[in-house]
Amino acid sequence: MSRGRAPVVVAVDGAAAALHAVEWASAEAATTGRPLRIVHAFRPPPPADPCGTGLPAADPDTARAAAAAILREAAERARAVASDIPITTRARHAGRVRGVLDEARGAHLLVLGRRSRTGLRRVLHRSLSAQVTARAPGPVVVVRPPADAHAPERSVPRVVVGIGPTPDDGAIRYAFAAARQRGVPLMTVHAWTPDRAADLEGVSGTAVLAEEHARWTLENALGHRCAEFPDVPVHAVLARGEPAPMLQARSRGAALLVVGAGDRGLRGTAPGAVARALLPRSPCPLMIVQAAPVGPASRPGAGPWRGSRSAWWTGLRAPDPWP
Repeated sequence: MSRGRAPVVVAVDGAAAALHAVEWASAEAATTGRPLRIVHAFRPPPPADPCGTGLPAADPDTARAAAAAILREAAERARAVASDIPITTRARHAGRVRGVLDEARGAHLLVLGRRSRTGLRRVLHRSLSAQVTARAPGPVVVVRPPADAHAPERSVPRVVVGIGPTPDDGAIRYAFAAARQRGVPLMTVHAWTPDRAADLEGVSGTAVLAEEHARWTLENALGHRCAEFPDVPVHAVLARGEPAPMLQARSRGAALLVVGAGDRGLRGTAPGAVARALLPRSPCPLMIVQAAPVGPASRPGAGPWRGSRSAWWTGLRAPDPWP
């Protein structure tokens, strides 16, 4: 079933967070019928100190043996989760970011673990996930360490997708497909704020008009995808506030949070503002989807949608089913 299909690729570095990512990637590969590829990128130390000064150089064979041990442990963890999927391992002699990006070419999905860093360490150390998602050619899932087992979160299983002012149709489609695959509802969240006046004497639009425009944006983004995925229950939510905090609050206990990469800045040096804010804070696995070229078949609002919106749009008018 998985022969010839693009693999799910997961990067490991020996940390516990990477093993949690391996477990998630193994389950995803088994569910989608794809092979799993486990990658470890490392730079072997120089064979000798060319100037004869400084600390003694480390043994390259020791570095290679350590890489092999990391891959072996990850493969064992993957087989414990899904024993019937093809699993391959690769050690790349390259920098972490370059090695992972090279392996991500042609992959169905790239999965990374998220280490917990706080305070000054978060500022000083750009995480692998932030650097990779800024340049990855396809969707990336960043898996957080599991929550405290003694304080489980109670919530309704669901997939959550964030929809911005310019909806990313690729992210929306991935979210619909993920919800169908898992057999759970899809919560679509569009955050909005009232228009602000340009200066002290300026005139801004009313909050009612801003909310109506947000409603129109959400309706236009979802219509044709609802027709394509009629079996996926959709709960559409308009949230007044900034996007990242609203998505963080709405995705607690969710199976997956999906957002578009947004504007990745000059030469793709960083993910968009919302994705960047959610990387260290998302309470569930976070999928960041790179924008695809917009054409007639992928433009938000395009497609065969001609039916009544009442089947799904009532989610906006009914009380929010989740906290």
